[in-house]
Amino acid sequence: MVKFLLPAIVASVFVLTGCGSSASSADAGEISSSVQTSRPQVSHTAFKTDILIFQGSATAYGDAESLQTIADAHGLSSVIRNSSQMDQMTVEELATFGAIVWPGGYAGQMSDSLKASTRRNIQAAVKERGVGFVGFCAGAFIAISPDTKWGFSLIAQPTLPYYHLEDEGTDTAMVSVNLSDGTKRNLVWWGGPTLPEFPGGVIARYGDTGQPAIAQAWAGNGLMILSAPHPEAPESWRGKLGLSDSDGLDHDIAFNMIQSAIQQQPMKSF
Repeated sequence: MVKFLLPAIVASVFVLTGCGSSASSADAGEISSSVQTSRPQVSHTAFKTDILIFQGSATAYGDAESLQTIADAHGLSSVIRNSSQMDQMTVEELATFGAIVWPGGYAGQMSDSLKASTRRNIQAAVKERGVGFVGFCAGAFIAISPDTKWGFSLIAQPTLPYYHLEDEGTDTAMVSVNLSDGTKRNLVWWGGPTLPEFPGGVIARYGDTGQPAIAQAWAGNGLMILSAPHPEAPESWRGKLGLSDSDGLDHDIAFNMIQSAIQQQPMKSF
């Protein structure tokens, strides 16, 4: 069962949202023949601000703020933009950022909140101008799509399938992932997908199924790094979702994803 919006966890005017897509999913193992496995010729080095963080329609409460906190902690410059502000940005303006960072939420509403021209501009900024892209949960769903009628189609593939917990009726969980450096971490999962088997691009795998949980690929000239779980999740989510986290915050993983996308330096993979 696909759930796009979850009820409020506590008495609040805010509604927390899980990740979701707006199209039927397919086998994540279907890899487009257009996926690049080597570094492109274009290097994106002339950006003015490190990251652009989306905080528009259906963004999970507190996620964009958590991403900005992570950026601030590591000396990265950042700005937050909502849907209408994104609609006003040209490709040239998007290209002044090292990476676009897309938080969790409801991917379908996020996509629908943007003009078609904006979705094409984001695609062009990444694929043509070499802007990095980092997507968490909904950010992964929206990055991969058959075309820009829905999502950004940074890599043109069928909509990502959900991780098996979604079909089993589980809304949220702490999931164990195995990282390519040999370590294991527990990450917040909130309706996220399984990712494609990008050749040489799997950074972390779900502990129970071995399917990709964090992965990277070149999308044209931009390095795209996606995470199905939420290493950027703020501490408050754990309490509101009733999750017990044995190894604490995972912001170091989120920062490494962002830094790698900005610097066009792929992370260690399996």
